[in-house]
Parts: sequence; C-alpha cells; structure tokens
Amino acid sequence: MNLNIPTLNCAKRAIAALALVWASIFLATVAQAGDLKTLKIAFRNAETGFDPQRIEDRYSVGIIENFFDTLVTYDWLARPAKLVPLAAEKVPEGEEGGTRFTFRIKPGILFADDPAFKGKKRELVARDMEYAIKRFRDPANRSPYAWLFIDRIVGFDEYVEAAKKANKYDYEKSIPGVQVLDKYTISFKLKQADYNFLYFFAMPIVVPVAREVIEAYASDTMAHPVGTGPYILKQWTRRSKIVLERNTNYRGHQLDTQYANPNDPFDQAAIKALAGKTLPLIDRIEISPIEEEQPRFLAFMNLEHDYIEETPPNFVSQLLSLGKLSPAMVKRNVHVQRTEEPEITWDAFNMEDKIVGGYKPENVAFRRALVLAHDRASEINIIRKGQAIATKSAIPPGAVGYDPDFYAVDEEYDLSRAKALLDLYGYVDKDGDGWRDMPDGSPIVLTFKHRAEMEGRQIAELWVKSMAAIGIRMQTTAVQFADLLRDRKVGKFQMSNLSWTADYPDGQNFLQLLYGPNIDESNDARFKLPEYDRLYSQALKLPDGPARNKIYREMNRLIVAYAPWRLGVNRIFSHFINPWVLGYKRHPILYTAFKYLDIDTAAQQAAQQQ
Repeated sequence: MNLNIPTLNCAKRAIAALALVWASIFLATVAQAGDLKTLKIAFRNAETGFDPQRIEDRYSVGIIENFFDTLVTYDWLARPAKLVPLAAEKVPEGEEGGTRFTFRIKPGILFADDPAFKGKKRELVARDMEYAIKRFRDPANRSPYAWLFIDRIVGFDEYVEAAKKANKYDYEKSIPGVQVLDKYTISFKLKQADYNFLYFFAMPIVVPVAREVIEAYASDTMAHPVGTGPYILKQWTRRSKIVLERNTNYRGHQLDTQYANPNDPFDQAAIKALAGKTLPLIDRIEISPIEEEQPRFLAFMNLEHDYIEETPPNFVSQLLSLGKLSPAMVKRNVHVQRTEEPEITWDAFNMEDKIVGGYKPENVAFRRALVLAHDRASEINIIRKGQAIATKSAIPPGAVGYDPDFYAVDEEYDLSRAKALLDLYGYVDKDGDGWRDMPDGSPIVLTFKHRAEMEGRQIAELWVKSMAAIGIRMQTTAVQFADLLRDRKVGKFQMSNLSWTADYPDGQNFLQLLYGPNIDESNDARFKLPEYDRLYSQALKLPDGPARNKIYREMNRLIVAYAPWRLGVNRIFSHFINPWVLGYKRHPILYTAFKYLDIDTAAQQAAQQQ
C-alpha cells in the first residue's frame, strides 16, 4: 500500500505543474487578445443576411465584401473608379466583338475553413463561379439581382424556361453561354455586346460560392457566408451585432499606389500607413447596426466607435461648420472626409395601387400634382440641414451618362399648379369635409411607409404636411429597414422613400430600377411602360457616347412625365475618423474599407482611457 504514496505525490505535482502551464497559456491568450487590433463602428441600418445571391441592401453587401472575393474589383485609390483584377489573373478584354469575356482564376486561392469541407482545404475553382451565376436565376432564391443575367448570356433564358417547365432547376445542366474551359477558367458568351458586363463581376454579390456550403446550410445560408476574402463571420446577432475576424486561409494583399493622387491628403496618408505591408492588418471588426441617429452619433462622440460614416445631418453642424472642424474635434485630431457619392433618393408610388398607380391621364395628373405639392426644398434645408442637392434626373452626378443640363420643371415645388391639376381632373372635395376625393366620390387617404428612425419619420411628416396643403389626407407607417425592403419587393406599400447607391458607375444601374421586367426584383415602383422598356433595351446595345446619352435623356423625360417617382436628393455625406484609424478613404462604389485600414492601438487605448 505504501507503494501508492509516492505515485500520488507525483500525480499531485504533475497536476500542479499542468495547472501552471494552463494558467500561463490563459494569461498569454488574454494578453494576446488585448493586443488584437479591433475596429468598432456602427451601420445606420440593419443587415438582412450574408448570402451573396439573395441580398440587396448596402449594409449586408458591405459586410460580404469582406467574406468573398470578386473576380475583378476597383482600385482603392483611383478616381474615377478603375477596374483591376482580384481573384482573376487579369481584367479580361471583350472578345468576339465584345460578346465574350473569359476569366482565369488565380490558382491557390482557398476558402475559409468550414465543416462543409469535412476537414479539407478547399480551393476556389471556375465551377464555383458557374454555380453562383446559376443561383441568380434559381426561383427558390428570389434573387433581387436576377436582372443582371436576364436576356444577356447565350442560352441562359432558355435554361431557366426549361427548368420552369420541368419544375426542377437543374444545376448539372450546362448553359451554352457559360463555359468552364478548365479548372480555373470560365468564359461567358453574350447575345450581344454589353459594355457594362465586366462591371457586374466587381459587385460584391457576383462572387463564386462553394456548392457544398450552400447545400450544407440550405435552410440558413444567410447566416453561413463562407468565402475566400480576408474575413470570416465570427458572430452574428441579427440586427444587433456583427463580428468579423481574420480569415487564416487568406493569402494577403497589398495597397496598390500607382493610381494615387499626389495632391489628395487621404491618398498620401494611406500610402504612409499601408504601403508595402501585407493586408489586412485589423484582426477583429465589431459592427453595431444603430438605426436611431442620436445613439449612433453619441457612440462616436464617447469613443465607443472608431469612426462614423454618413453622419446624420442633424449632428454634422456640431462637428463641422463652414468647412472647419469644431474645437473639440480639432483637439481630438479627428479627420473629416466629405463625399457626394453616385447615389439618389426618391419617393416611389406603387404603380399597381388603385389610388396612386395607373397610366391613364387622370392617374398621371394625380401623381404629378403630388410631386408638385411636395416641398423638397424643406427636405434639403430643414431635414437634411443643407447636406444635399436636388436630384435632376434618375442618373446622379458621378455616374456615366449623367446630364448636368437636364432640368425638369415638373419636379419643382408649385402649389398653385398642383391644385389646378387636381381640380382639372376632378379630384375635388365632393362631400364637404374639407378633404379632396377621387373623381368617383370615394375618399382619398394616402399611406407613406418609412424607416422607423428619425430621418424616415421627418421625411414622412413632410409628406403629410405637403399633402394637407392641397387638401389630401395622408397617414404614415413606420417599419424596420429590413422589413421595408421586404414589403417594397412584393408591392406591399402605397408610397415610400427609397435610395440607391451605384453598384457600378454607369447610368444603366439606375435606369434599370424602372425597367418593367425587373418588377419583383429591383423595380419596386412596379413601373411598366413599353416605350421605356424599349429604350432601355436599345441603350444596352450602345457604348457610352452621344447616341446612348440621347436615349438616357428620353428615358429621364418619361420618368418625369409619368411620375412613378418623386425625384429626391443627391446626399452629401460627412465621415469623421478618429486619428488612430490609419489609411481611411471613402470609395465611390465599394462599401467598406476594412481590408485597407490599420489601427494605432496605443493611440486608441490612450484615448479611451482618458
């Protein structure tokens, strides 16, 4: 029995030694975690999910930019935006009269590790791009960007029609215009030359995905993005918190400085901070969707967030006045970048609604009267605090095809004309209650659906006030941003305020928002006008130039004439960046800067401890 005593003592000593080892490891891990470069920011609206082929909101798209690699992308510093290769070896040139584009994917690019790969490393191949393209047209996905690949690729429309007849979307069946030439090479044959087709492959949603991942998480692909980009989704609490961490399989990249502007201080600061380093440099990114303006602003002011983008207009004047930073911001050494991005806002009428919709003269006159009665100047000066300019057309400044000389008098505020139009077409008070009625005597009650945050409420209230001025009753309904997106998609609204930021820098990206075949996808107004659709199809066949610009101008004239929209504003955004965030520059097309940033952790921690 005594033989067991020394053994027991040895065991105790071993356990004690092991405890010391584990304690050392734990302390080292804690220390290492404390050294992680962590970026904390807020988004002004909540995300909807992270399945590339099933999303459309800019906040979800901004996140997946970091999970997936596009075949081509935009140089981070070049202005105007310039396409450069990313997962592809080079940016292809159009062959066969601009009807064929062939991409060769760089060998050795790996997906992030995931249980769907069953413990094996998974390389990116051409079949992944083919599979992703097919997913856009799969009815089960209800992709809001299916329009990208309608009536473009040889045999794709026929492939979809055959699937509908067979009641089976067959991913094994080949498409004549989508050819996988070898392990890394994919070629697309178009029906006709398309001068914007290359841009599609720089969109964060047009990315290769692994079929085994999609099938493994078929019921919840929104929560399981697995790509080849610099970050992975570490944590997701819907509409509350999103955490990204570095992808250990990522190959790394460097900042290309060849297109930098020597006179741009943001370019020069980025070069100083990042040139020659292997990126990304930030280990962890924590994003909090905060739709209310004041909490989002206070989080930045209280140093809880490292920068604030698209600062609410109500608070810009507190930090910036007449182009000068406030003393408090100067003391903090905060930097500001102001941008007028290629984007527009508008107020949409549901063209299928029995009151605001329709194409008869009386329907058109009614909408045009509402447009004339809407006090857009008050939106710019009061709600947006002067941080916007009136939209002239559906194509914003900065997009190819923008016409600075296009001017629509029918978009200008004019109460007298609005009342005269309503009177002329019989929209008058028939029952003596002080409110206008329909020509048949039925009451007019409009409903404006808006985002449940301050700006959305203010825009809705302005519409209520504007309509009351011409004797029309209006109610408002507030919903969360993600819910508004869903409701718009299925036509569950009468009027609503919308916005669109360029997916690619061409006017076509905005004009497609009213293209008839895009109803249920991107055409939320559900506008369907044969002449507009004919012009849109005609413009697709032309390169940028006078002939296409003439068509764009006529399309804009039709938008004003039929009034499916009340044109809104081109917003001017102010972005405030704390000094420990290095390399920041806002891009006109891409959404997030995470993979081009660095953090001075010592300066960050010192500021937060003050």
